[in-house]
Amino acid sequence: MTFLVASVMLLCRCTPIDYYYSDFLENAEKVYPGRVDSISFKPGYNRAAIQSLISTDARVTRLKISWGLNGTFETAINAEDIAHYKEILIPNIEEGIYTFDIRTFDAEGNQSMRAEVFGRVYGPDYSSNLNNRIIEQIRKDGQDLVVNWIPESGDTTLRGTEVTYLTPAGDSAKVFTEAAIHQTRLINYKANTRINYRTLFQPTPLAIDTFYAATQNIDPLSYIPTERTLHSRTNWSVAGFSSEEPANNRSATKAIDGDVATFWITRYSVNPTDYPNHFITIDMKDALEVDGFFFAQKNGDRKVRELEILISQDNQTWESMGRHLLAAVDRTNQYIDLSARKTFRYFKIVPLSGHDSQKQPGLAEIGTFTLGN
Repeated sequence: MTFLVASVMLLCRCTPIDYYYSDFLENAEKVYPGRVDSISFKPGYNRAAIQSLISTDARVTRLKISWGLNGTFETAINAEDIAHYKEILIPNIEEGIYTFDIRTFDAEGNQSMRAEVFGRVYGPDYSSNLNNRIIEQIRKDGQDLVVNWIPESGDTTLRGTEVTYLTPAGDSAKVFTEAAIHQTRLINYKANTRINYRTLFQPTPLAIDTFYAATQNIDPLSYIPTERTLHSRTNWSVAGFSSEEPANNRSATKAIDGDVATFWITRYSVNPTDYPNHFITIDMKDALEVDGFFFAQKNGDRKVRELEILISQDNQTWESMGRHLLAAVDRTNQYIDLSARKTFRYFKIVPLSGHDSQKQPGLAEIGTFTLGN
């Protein structure tokens, strides 16, 4: 009996106080502060804003946002933020596409369940690919200068164009023209002075920054139209092409048939082609004096954004006339003036990029012209 009592007493001395409920402690329910809800992402230039609804959980004191390999940003959550929307501006984000991980914390360091939002942050790469609106022509109207823009179709990111010029008093004046308006009047313009213009873009409706194409400095006189005489294309022929679409007769000859309702498209239905492997070569049959080229885009998709023009006397040796931009406008002649008159028989058009994601470009009409008499 004495031995039994001693054994019980020894067992009591050696058993930890939490022996009978330690398993419950190890598996106790974790504390999760309330997470954010109703998240919206607002992109900017190397920065972004994230708006979210803060939980009703009054224990929340801090919010942390993580992205990429090591991007983090933290901010305090104050009592007045609880159960309200809070917008957080995050600076110094490298340009790119990210998933942003959002978690809240309480004073003890417990973190909420994950919330996330997906977004693109813009920067110099995006800005470098923005193009100014294309000037159709400029005319004088008394002391004013009137700039006509080629209408842009389908670009919802374009906000408008800003033009800066001098008045006769030497003062600087600025005019902003919205994207839907195709004419800008420069009131009381100082004659024989240059003007600057740049086009503004907003990549998404929620963007917190405005983005600008590179400023263009031009002499308005060079845009005041001189009479253009289009060369007859009756005897012209297609001397070569990269491909043509057999479906619906989208052949290369349609680019010089005088009908903007027909058009050449590179092959897409079988073994589809891709940039930059597109071209069409035209034989004018005779060596002609040329001051420039004209192009008409097809309707709908596959419009050409940028192209290169090359000329040749023999269809063997080529001279580049540079890279040029076309506006996304249907079935309307767009004119490209050469810096000096050239004489040649053959020319080659090389589409380099398009206005949409389609990889096979199309053109309704291609031709050449001379200026004046």
